Amino acid sequence: MRFLADFRSRSRALLLASLAVATVAASCKDGPGEETTQDPPSPTDTTPSTWDPSGDAGECNVDALLEPYSYGAKVKTLLTGLPLDDAELKALEQDPSQLKSMIQGWLALPEADTTLTRFFMTAFQQTSGDRVSLFYLLGRNATAVGSFTNPQSPTADEMLNANFSESFARTVVELLNEGRPFTDVLTTDRFMMTTAQMAFLAFSDDEVVDDEQKRTPRTTAGDFDTIRLVRDQASAPPLAQAMDPTNANFGKFWHAGLAGLPAGCNVAATQTIDTTQNVDGQWRLANGVTPSFFVFSQLLLGRHQSVLRQGSTDCTTGASNKTPLIARDDYTDWRMVKIRQAADGETPTIFYEIPKLRTLDEMALHTPRLGFMTTPGFFSTWMNNEDNAARVTINQTLIVALGKSFEGVAVTDFSPPSIDAEHADPESECYGCHQTLDPMRDYFRASYTNFYGQQLDPERVDLQADFVFRGVEAQGNGIGDLANTLASHPDFPYAWAHKLCYYANSAPCVEGAELDRVVAAFRDSGFNFNTLVTELFASPLVSGSACVAGVDSGTTATIARRSTFCNQMSQRTGVEDICGIRTHFRDATTLQNKVRDAVASVPDDTFSRAVVEPVVIAETSMFSRANLEAACVQAATNGFT
Repeated sequence: MRFLADFRSRSRALLLASLAVATVAASCKDGPGEETTQDPPSPTDTTPSTWDPSGDAGECNVDALLEPYSYGAKVKTLLTGLPLDDAELKALEQDPSQLKSMIQGWLALPEADTTLTRFFMTAFQQTSGDRVSLFYLLGRNATAVGSFTNPQSPTADEMLNANFSESFARTVVELLNEGRPFTDVLTTDRFMMTTAQMAFLAFSDDEVVDDEQKRTPRTTAGDFDTIRLVRDQASAPPLAQAMDPTNANFGKFWHAGLAGLPAGCNVAATQTIDTTQNVDGQWRLANGVTPSFFVFSQLLLGRHQSVLRQGSTDCTTGASNKTPLIARDDYTDWRMVKIRQAADGETPTIFYEIPKLRTLDEMALHTPRLGFMTTPGFFSTWMNNEDNAARVTINQTLIVALGKSFEGVAVTDFSPPSIDAEHADPESECYGCHQTLDPMRDYFRASYTNFYGQQLDPERVDLQADFVFRGVEAQGNGIGDLANTLASHPDFPYAWAHKLCYYANSAPCVEGAELDRVVAAFRDSGFNFNTLVTELFASPLVSGSACVAGVDSGTTATIARRSTFCNQMSQRTGVEDICGIRTHFRDATTLQNKVRDAVASVPDDTFSRAVVEPVVIAETSMFSRANLEAACVQAATNGFT
């Protein structure tokens, strides 16, 4: 029981610490247990900084400026979830300018990667996919799917959506660790992926879905003209044989529905299906199920699609959900993979060649994949249709990349030919937005269909898009030209400074000379993201250690939202994902599920359609604090099990 006592002792300390960081408020000048006889500096003193009131801000409240023990803890906790240690505090008290070097050191810690991954998942709007959106990317209606057993796993769609949510955030962290410029988030063709995600992308590239939802297999068309189904699971060959075109067992699968059919159906131990024709008395695939999708469903979704005997009403298996053919580890084997355009005459990456996919660090696909705005995570978050016609997609892209949205103000001397006729009247209230929105959406429409498959319509692939937005004008064709235009836009560095301020202060950065200095340092570094974080978090804009023009107090409180609080809990207890935020309840421990329930009503950072500002709470409440305390109690009482 000694461990239990020790754990509970640590948990009580954690409880107090977590409640303290739940609101990192602007503290008084005096430290705990200390008194000072030094008068606080005047708002016009050169120390800690010069003060130049602007607008209606008034004078700086010097009593609200933070001391090293406050801003040091705030910054380190935000970046790593870890507490400020004694040596770091002493160093900051002796020389506050050391905060920059400390931040650089904290960013090199593995805990910073975990923190940034969660920040990027939300900042790049990759987290809202569900079963409906996953099947939407396939051009199909959602159905139930299979899962793994022993132990029971989340369903295959939940596992894929978890991959989609994390993929680009993991990509960005890896790019930063490689020293790549942050503009790569717009132009990269390398992504952190799992084998399961690679198979999904290869299939969605193979069975292209056009604007009218017509599905056409191309790479694997003809690969499964014959499919053999076995009645007994024990007779099914292993995946390596069933997916190897050179093996005698290629295209041979177990189908769970065959054994339950009536005797009159005369189901053989191995039933052969000719997928090229529908003949009375012969077995065939259900309507709308292509041979490639039948195999994909077995392989990745664990769904045995229905088969039937043509002309018979009793000999239909129905669909059933079993275990996917790929391995459970194929959903967790993360690695960087380059996606390049398949050359003319080249065979693209095949979705069913799983053993080969597990070894690849490069895929050849038809569909272009560049930057955050072409990932399955972003596409499934912002589904499309013919009426929408990529308007939401381009607007959310601008919000993420530039922190701006269309404002509905008409632009003079610009009369685009591609504006929809119903919005083409300059006197209409819709014209201001659609004048620039409709021509810009053509970047997406030239590259992607309404289901984000490769655009093959000759009337659309050559569309010339017009980019007219906040002082920048450009023309181009397709997603690549859009990516390059966004990467050079002057709003890009400011957008990401503001996103970090929202993360740190639940509010945007104060516009002015100090923000300009931070952004200039970011730009001059070649868009090194660590430079942006270092300059911004060491700045009074975040630290609250000095007066900043335009601010009438030292700092804005940092509220512990669900993800930030849970990251602190994980780092300080040594329990990975203690709140189960990234762990499905079926995979979670008792501790994770109990803590998850405790923090379920604590608001988390998120985003909304057409809203530039992140959805971040700026005030705490007794209910949130009670829930955070309950989470700590659960950690104390269940952490030893």
